[in-house]
Amino acid sequence: MFGKSRASSKPTSAAETPTCSMNSPFSQRILGIWRVGRSLAKGNGTELFLAQPADAADSPRWDYILKTVAATENQGVPAVQSTRRFNQIIASSSVKHPNLVPILDESAGGTSPYVVMPRLDAVNLKNRISQISQFALPVALWWTRQLAQATEALHQNGWIHGDITPDNVLVDSQGHVTLIDLGNAARVHSPMPPLFRGTAEYAAPELAAGNTAALAAMDIHSLGRILLETLASTEPTHSRSVEPVAELIEQMISPDPLERPSTRQVVSRLLKLEIDTLGCHIVPEGQTTRRAA
Repeated sequence: MFGKSRASSKPTSAAETPTCSMNSPFSQRILGIWRVGRSLAKGNGTELFLAQPADAADSPRWDYILKTVAATENQGVPAVQSTRRFNQIIASSSVKHPNLVPILDESAGGTSPYVVMPRLDAVNLKNRISQISQFALPVALWWTRQLAQATEALHQNGWIHGDITPDNVLVDSQGHVTLIDLGNAARVHSPMPPLFRGTAEYAAPELAAGNTAALAAMDIHSLGRILLETLASTEPTHSRSVEPVAELIEQMISPDPLERPSTRQVVSRLLKLEIDTLGCHIVPEGQTTRRAA
């Protein structure tokens, strides 16, 4: 939900007090029932702000994130692309899942459409990986499986995410994954915008080419790219553990969308691989265990 905005890699506490000057143009800004705090990040025609309930002016807590049209575009009628992004976010927010960021409030009207989300004590996947020198293969599978479960919920409700990238995946200190930014979401089989605005490194080839309908297989390709990137940062693992993961990735990033597995299949296979590889870490290689009768 944070889009292409680049927020700080430092995890932010929900109780942290923002350094908002009373002279700031946003210090007294009110949108709906929300008081807008300091700006966190900006990109793709949108901007993220800290927020709190409007009647909490004396509170040091800023427990919410408000996303609205960037100030440079907020002159009269918002840009068409920004308006579309907010409409997609609001429309797809009916899909609920523990690994999807919830939309707590929204407004599509006026010159300042906005959505409000909880402020998460988490960093994006790329930053989380950079904080850990090496991690076990089951962790990479666990993160990707949570991401795939969120994607499956979207697909089951007739939506694709359209821009699954490490920047749109948040991971907290406990390893919980949250998929954010539905600004590029689209109804399955609906026409995609002719102008590609996603992230080419993770986009399916048919999506990057444009002039196509939205397919669930597009998200599968992105998930495969993320799993591949995460796998590269794991600690050395026996080839017999890595080979089935590599096989799954190869299928997920196939140039032919018809050859990619469904989201349900991906979730099922990731869970099995997660359990299998976790067993290898619990029981050292070469060590035999006595089976219960």
